[in-house]
Parts: sequence; structure tokens; C-alpha cells
Amino acid sequence: MFKKRLLVICLLIANYGFSQISKNTGIRSINYPKSKLIAKFEWTSKPYTYPGTGSDMHWWTLGADSALYVLDDDGSNFNGARNYAHLLKITGIPPKHKVETVTDFMEIPFRKMLPNPLIRRYVNGPIAVDSTIYISIYDYDWNLKRIKPYRDSIVKRTNLYMYNDNVSDPKLLETMYCADSYSKHFGTAGIIKSTDYGKTWTNIPNATTPQFLGPKFGGLCFLNFGPGYTQVPKYLGEYVYALSNDENWESGNNVFMARVHKDSILNRQAWQFLSKIGEKNTPIWSKKEDASTPIFTDLGHVGHPTISYNKVLKRYILGIFSDVVVHKENHTVDNWKTWDQATELQLYESKTPWGPWAIFHNETQFGGKNHTAYLPQIPNNWWSPNGLEGTLMFAGDYTKGGGGYYSLMTQSFKITLKK
Repeated sequence: MFKKRLLVICLLIANYGFSQISKNTGIRSINYPKSKLIAKFEWTSKPYTYPGTGSDMHWWTLGADSALYVLDDDGSNFNGARNYAHLLKITGIPPKHKVETVTDFMEIPFRKMLPNPLIRRYVNGPIAVDSTIYISIYDYDWNLKRIKPYRDSIVKRTNLYMYNDNVSDPKLLETMYCADSYSKHFGTAGIIKSTDYGKTWTNIPNATTPQFLGPKFGGLCFLNFGPGYTQVPKYLGEYVYALSNDENWESGNNVFMARVHKDSILNRQAWQFLSKIGEKNTPIWSKKEDASTPIFTDLGHVGHPTISYNKVLKRYILGIFSDVVVHKENHTVDNWKTWDQATELQLYESKTPWGPWAIFHNETQFGGKNHTAYLPQIPNNWWSPNGLEGTLMFAGDYTKGGGGYYSLMTQSFKITLKK
């Protein structure tokens, strides 16, 4: 029996990777090779809160006008409308950047056009192609297996729906926040389109719109290059590429990749999914979403992935964050209270956007002491001319009240290459 169990453990390590916590540093070791290119990553500034911003996530794309268009979730900016979606415009390079609101999406009632009441709708993953901006609309699934102490709290949640306006029972309220924090992926509902730099939008998914992509692609992040999707390396062809994690927003297991011709982004039948890595690191694509194979795996520690292209070094930088304590679906309220108290940040590099990946930075606690930072983003135009300095954009502290990072945050860094 012991030998059989040992064999199972060895197979799990071989197939899924293995990590452990160092007793000396408290940082989890990662089962990916160290970068042969980058020797060191160092912060060169303190975290900076852009005045007047009060939202999170901050997905970006580089518009044809060379401005950054940044999509964020939850909150309000510059005393504007409080909503679960906003589009900001950023000009200039930190610390001399300027941020302004394009739209708060108040005219589009995303959450009143749902196929069923157990879905919670958000925005993510913008991509600008020429002068058109696309934004993916994705859904979280509230239909969890079991939430304690109420065995059937999801039914009660459905009946009450907007729980924070109606629920008085503190225990029931706690279980609802548990489900919300778990944020299980449901999938991508659709992709909306703007031809006037975000002022107006078409192709809005409603209650009868067929689901666009499933749970493996529930949190799309598009690969960006130059303004309006220019300066794309020739070997990538005329496609745009998207990444997503699985499971839930902070504690997924894998990263998957899809692509679609840049002129067919709204056509679901045109999408292809990376199903295999062939000889000489050649990606093999399938029309079948279920055939997707991971390009990255770290069990329980894959939040929404982000990707940047450093054109000087000709390297793709994969940003991975997660909560230190893994989210679990069949949890207790006591377990839920340990979530979101500390986060991790890992940065990887590769010559191709599908890997293989090598790690060059591993950090706990991301954001510094008493903070929980998340969703690290490095806009392509925020790299220095020599490719060795840059600025990272992030948010944080949504569970820590006055923590101060629930905003558009920036922090500069430098990397040192190996000799």
C-alpha cells in the first residue's frame, strides 16, 4: 500500500508540478526553471496611487492613437458613477501619466441581460485593432456545490439577488460573500465593439445570446503589441492571441491560449485553440475548445494571467498572481476568512507567447506588508528604450478596507540581465 501511494504522489509531481514553502523566506518554490536571460528584478519606486481613481483590475490595450485604454471593474473614478465597469484613457508614461474617464458604461445594463440569475457579469480583456476596440464580457458562476452554514444558500441568494440590499442575517450574508469571493468561471458571454474609441458600443450580449467561450476562457487577456495592433512579429501571422486561466479568478490551475484572425474577432466559428505543442515548439491549433491544452500550470496559484511584450529583449513576460491561501469551492466560512490576506506575484519570460516559461521573479507579499495586490500588468509602451526598466500597473486591498490600493496603482522596476 505504501509503495502504491508513493507511486501516485510521484505521478502527481511529474504531471502537475510541485511547490513548497521555504522555511527561511516564506516564499513558495516554483517548479519552473530559472531564466537564463534575466538575473534580477528590483522595484525602483514605491507604489503610487493615481489621485481620484477607486476601482480595480485594469486590463489594457494600446489604441491606434497611441493612448492606453484601460478597462476596470467595480467602484468609481474621479467622483464619477459607481459601476462594475469603466473605461479609462491614459496618456504619457509614469510618473508623468494622465488618466481620464472615457465611459462608465451606465447606458449598458450588462447585469440585467443575463441568461440566468446565478451569473454575475463583468468586463475584461480589451484589444485595439486599427481604430476599433473590442472588450470581452465574462461571467462568474454563483452556482457552487455547497456553502456553509446554509446548505442551500444559493437558492436564497437567487431569491434575494442583490444580497447587500436585502439580507439582514449576518451568517447568510457571510456565505454570500464567500461565493462572491470564490468567483468561479462561467465563461465569456460575448465581445463588444467600439469604433469611436470607447464612446459607444455594439454587439452587446443579452439573455438570449449564446455563450461565446466556456470556463477555460472565462477571463480573457489579449496579447498586445504596437498601437492598434501594429508591430506584430511576422511568425504570429494575422491573428490576435488571448490567454485565460481556469477555475476562478485568483486560484486557477492552468493558463490556456486561443487565437482568431484579427478581422474575425466577433465570429465565434473563426476561433482556434492551442491543443498541442509540436516539434520545435510549434503550436498546433484546433477548432475544438475542449481540445485546449495548458501553456502554463501551477495548481491553485494561477489568477487571471497577463502578458506583456518587451520588443527590445524580444521576450514575452507572463504575469501570474494568486492568493497565498488557495480558494476552494467546498469551503467553510472560517476558511474563507483566510483568503485575500496575502498575495503572490510571479513573473516569467519566454521567446514565444505559448512558452516554455522561465521564472525571474517570485514575491510574497505582493504589494508590501499589510497589502494584497493583484492583477499585475506591464503595458508595452511603459518599457524603457533599452528594455531594462518599466512600470507595473495593479490594484489591491479590496478586502482590507482602508488599505489604500483599491485604485489604479503603478510601481516602477528594473531588470538586470545575466552576463
